[in-house]
Amino acid sequence: MLSEEAKRKILENILESEGFKSSDTYKKLLTYLFEASLRNEDPKEITIAINVFNKGTDFNPAEDSSVRVYASNLRKKLDHFYANEGKEDKYRIKIPKGHYKLEFVPATSKVRKVMGMYNKKIVWSLVGLVVLLAGIAFYSSIKLSILKSTSSDIVNNPVWLNITESPNPKLIVLGNDLFFLEILDGEETIVRKHYVNTKEEFEQYKAAHPDKKIIGITPYPFFPKIDISTIPILVKILKAKDKLILKASSELSATDLLENDIIFLGSFRSLHFLRYLLRDTLTEYSSDPDNMYIRFREKDTTLTFRQSGEPGLEHIDYCLFRKIPGPNKNTIYLFISFFEAGISVATQYMLDENNLNNLEEMMKKKFGYMPEYFDVLFESRGYSRTAFKTSIEYMRPISPNKLPIW
Repeated sequence: MLSEEAKRKILENILESEGFKSSDTYKKLLTYLFEASLRNEDPKEITIAINVFNKGTDFNPAEDSSVRVYASNLRKKLDHFYANEGKEDKYRIKIPKGHYKLEFVPATSKVRKVMGMYNKKIVWSLVGLVVLLAGIAFYSSIKLSILKSTSSDIVNNPVWLNITESPNPKLIVLGNDLFFLEILDGEETIVRKHYVNTKEEFEQYKAAHPDKKIIGITPYPFFPKIDISTIPILVKILKAKDKLILKASSELSATDLLENDIIFLGSFRSLHFLRYLLRDTLTEYSSDPDNMYIRFREKDTTLTFRQSGEPGLEHIDYCLFRKIPGPNKNTIYLFISFFEAGISVATQYMLDENNLNNLEEMMKKKFGYMPEYFDVLFESRGYSRTAFKTSIEYMRPISPNKLPIW
């Protein structure tokens, strides 16, 4: 069992780390939870609100989720610490979900699920389930799209007319996160690092850690649930005669961009090769769990939109819908979000007849015409991965003649 002195040393190292030393709020919260744990207490939400965040005695957790949000973000910051500065620590601080009492666990214990380390058998079962669900959702939706007619107003809407009238094959791309295999404690383990999202970043990580027994990128893709659940919505715009192809974003090649009309569904971290399709618009975007944001260039300013909150609790998410011309008389549509709430609301909005008409009116009022190619940024506010309020926060036309991509 760890002594109090050893525990205080662990806390001190965390508070002095890069992710904590400039954040007084999280230092105060972690220290408060630490002292409570030494007294063998599991603090209540209202106690934390009063003693850490200076809330009044009338604080109501049912109406104010701030403590839960801060606690969730604190867990993320601890994960980030143990994935970087504290990766060699023998003991780690853990805050079990649903509780606020700190635990000190050995780094080699079965609890180690930090930054995406999963038991191999569980992951294989998950992969099989995801692939099965994807197949059922995809092919069932194709069948339904053939049997049921789609509103001609949607199919013939200027937004979708490029793809519905095109003879090109239709390629639906699902964004998949990058996982790799590593030998840990003598076992082959699947690992996920939030800052390793491309093959280039994986090679850099591998070169920076010659002491690690890294095998390579997993030969099978991992799809978040959102990539599967939105397929039936998108298939509404396709026709029975269309040739449909389904691919993971990590499997894309330059040839795919030449031969197909493309619809991408995924997160900023899962763009892979498609990240180059953003370089003329975004000055910067970050998929760091502690700091997710996107920034747009304007003539005289830079606009920043930042994700906040926890997906399972109260949150604000963003989804960029982008329609651009492809390099070979084809069209590319991108739905890019941080979490599933953003993509869900964006796909539903862009496949609703009334919403498309409203969008066209907004474009004409703002720009004087309806552009063929454009960006639209959706903001979704919600709770527990469900959006309650959706709004358009940014839009701009894209001139194909000024697109520096091709």
